[in-house]
Amino acid sequence: MTTKHSLWLIDDDPALRLILEDSFSDAGLQVQAFSNAKGAWARLNSVLNGSEPKDILPDVILTDIRMPMMDGLSFSQWMHTNFPSLPVIIMTAHSDLKSAVDSYDTGAFEYLPKPFDLDHAICVVKKAITTNPAVALVDNAIVAEDSEVPSAASDKKEAMQRPNTAPSSEIKKQPATKKGTPVATKASAASESTPIIGQSPAMQTVFRAIGRLASSPITVLITGESGTGKELVAGALHQNSPRQKKPFIALNMAAIPHELIESELFGHEKGAFTGATTLRHGRFEQANGGTLFLDEIGDMPFSTQTRLLRVLANGEFFRVGGQKPITVDVRIIAATHQNLEQLVKEGKFREDLFYRLNVIRLPLPPLRARPDDIPDLVEFFMSKAATEMKTDKKQLTTEALHIMQAFDWPGNVRQLENACRWITVMATGERLGVEDLPPDLTEFAQHYLAHAANPQALEGQGLQTLSNLPNNSPDFAAPSTTASAASYTQGNSPSFAATAQSDEHRQTSTASVTITPPALVNSAHSWQDQLQNWAHTALQQGQTEILQQATPTFEKILIRVALEYSKGRKGEAADLLGWGRNTLTRKIKLLGLEDD
Repeated sequence: MTTKHSLWLIDDDPALRLILEDSFSDAGLQVQAFSNAKGAWARLNSVLNGSEPKDILPDVILTDIRMPMMDGLSFSQWMHTNFPSLPVIIMTAHSDLKSAVDSYDTGAFEYLPKPFDLDHAICVVKKAITTNPAVALVDNAIVAEDSEVPSAASDKKEAMQRPNTAPSSEIKKQPATKKGTPVATKASAASESTPIIGQSPAMQTVFRAIGRLASSPITVLITGESGTGKELVAGALHQNSPRQKKPFIALNMAAIPHELIESELFGHEKGAFTGATTLRHGRFEQANGGTLFLDEIGDMPFSTQTRLLRVLANGEFFRVGGQKPITVDVRIIAATHQNLEQLVKEGKFREDLFYRLNVIRLPLPPLRARPDDIPDLVEFFMSKAATEMKTDKKQLTTEALHIMQAFDWPGNVRQLENACRWITVMATGERLGVEDLPPDLTEFAQHYLAHAANPQALEGQGLQTLSNLPNNSPDFAAPSTTASAASYTQGNSPSFAATAQSDEHRQTSTASVTITPPALVNSAHSWQDQLQNWAHTALQQGQTEILQQATPTFEKILIRVALEYSKGRKGEAADLLGWGRNTLTRKIKLLGLEDD
């Protein structure tokens, strides 16, 4: 005998709820959907009050965060208090560091930023079910003896239930623990002024790691190129940890003369060496109870590495010239842009220290690996620069922003921030184009635009083509070939093609575009022209809401072509369209393409 595991799905988006319900049902789960957390809470509370049987409890709950009446974080927190064994998975479209950390703070089993891969979500849900001890009890009972199933099912609900300790009046969003009190440390001040920004999958992985690691005392080794924000991540780990009210001390190994590093780290006794006129507490003592961030750990002298190893091993050290061991409770977070494994092979870094530090490695992506985060970063840094310079915030044109997205950024986020400061100070006007960017970017733009007609040449030089950049505006990005555009117009959109004869209104909407692929400019029958003519004709005929008429036809054609090219594989088709798979599935249903 087998049994279906049950899932409660909570999301106020009916379209997404429908897709997820179908997907999880297809995966063999018994799904009950709720449009808000309040409805699910009411049923759970009735179990606590004894007005409903315990058998209604699900095996796992998947909930959104932002919903009316009750948000997902409050619901998860209440669940963790009253049903601690019942796993809750949190999903959100507003994925940032705070959401990730708050989710894990409420006791959530996992955090899924939207859009997520459905297959991955199913795996996470099934993994969560296996952690539910009540489920294991039922499964074991079924395997052992079918006749004992009813009693086992009853035991299942009892195993996951606690006494009712939280009346409904107490169910409200409680301030996340460990937050709300400003921390007077260098790291917190820096992080508040420069938050970690990013919606890309690479940054979502970083956010999830911070959420997982923040409450742990474990040593973390942050790796990444210079300027990727290693100190910000270290600060975030400290601020969201139980040590947040204790000091966060950051020390750059590369910035301290080697002969002073031991005194800086461990302090010294009076008279320990010439010039040591007073006793001085080192960084370890200053950070006692808190976090010590050792930046550029690869530059630490070999002799100092031995002393650091002792502190990591037993928390003890001696001040320089001291005879009495000093014990401290310090969490170590180290960072480097160097390859420590290679330094170990070269004999420049102790192997035993490397393994002490490399407990959890957290790699940060370079900025060029996440160009879709650049618009948000530019928006933030332009606002910050305007505030610093006490001037009005300036805006970049789409072309300038795309050049910034295509740039390599060897200095990463730090270089981008400096570029925004340069623009704020040096450029005139409020809306700025490519010619207003810093010299290195304008030089790059000249080279880039000169080769824009030859995407293969750009790709051969490791540069991104315009069509490969995310968030391209329709008048800036273009289909890869004129032939595909012609095929789209002639074969699939007769209503557009029927109005293609009129040329008098052409070129008006694209006049302001300075960077346009030559293939489209030279095409006498481009699909944009024909679409423009269709729109003019429709308006002249007195039609209204033409966008609502055109968009479904436009999307149907693109979806059909993408599915044709991917031979029906939705995941590949979604990639071709630039959508997530969930969006494609939802569109197919909404547009009635399921029977195609």
